[in-house]
Amino acid sequence: MDMGYQSSTEIVLRDLEGRSIDYLLPTHVHLDHSGACGALAKKFPNAAILVHPIGQKHLIDPSLLIQGATELFGTDLMTQYGLPEPIDSKRVQVASDDDQIDLGDGIVLRTVWTPGHASHHLSYFIESTRTMLTGDCVGVHFPEVPILAPTTPPTSFNLDKALLSLERVEKLNPEYLCTPHFGPLRNPQTWLEANKRILREWEARVADSLKTGKPVELIAKELTDDISMNLHRLPGDLPAHFKTLVRVDVIGMVRWLQYASERKP
Repeated sequence: MDMGYQSSTEIVLRDLEGRSIDYLLPTHVHLDHSGACGALAKKFPNAAILVHPIGQKHLIDPSLLIQGATELFGTDLMTQYGLPEPIDSKRVQVASDDDQIDLGDGIVLRTVWTPGHASHHLSYFIESTRTMLTGDCVGVHFPEVPILAPTTPPTSFNLDKALLSLERVEKLNPEYLCTPHFGPLRNPQTWLEANKRILREWEARVADSLKTGKPVELIAKELTDDISMNLHRLPGDLPAHFKTLVRVDVIGMVRWLQYASERKP
């Protein structure tokens, strides 16, 4: 499943020590989910690597991923995250919607196409335990920032598809959500409803700010200030990575609103 940035490789390998790996399954190719995939592919040469067809080329040649991430996060941060390694095209297979992956011992993963966060996003459902491995089709809950934050990054965020994906997950009636940001969640229906609500709230907030001519950086600052006030904390006390998330989410929502506006007759 998701393996983090390239800089996460040694931690993942430590946790997998002594285990046989049959599959590497990034839910999507954003670098915080697939960045270590190339390095892990070398360590596990017999593992099948599965990804949505739209994401396949980016695992084989991650140059566009690197370029886009560097534009968003800057060179210094990308140096800390590490750059993904390309993967031999013969190793990268495609997984489409509603495929089944037999892991043995009665455990079967069912692929669920959940676009919105990204057009190539797959989630995985374990029907025997009713567990949904969500990737980023749901929002973020940082342990040190106890609020729900959406995941609306550029360039392919699509609000309509994100809401439909959340509804699709709801219909599967999972008992658990396993999220990469961060950890397992009970009461999935409550969480999924909260996700739909926060997406609509951020859409309205960003749209209103754009109408008054506010730039992205100011919108992000105002949202961050409001979050810190609701948490009874100073803005400077919020982690830098959380502030980065808010900024990236605002950029993605702005681009979505511009796209939606251009589609109107």
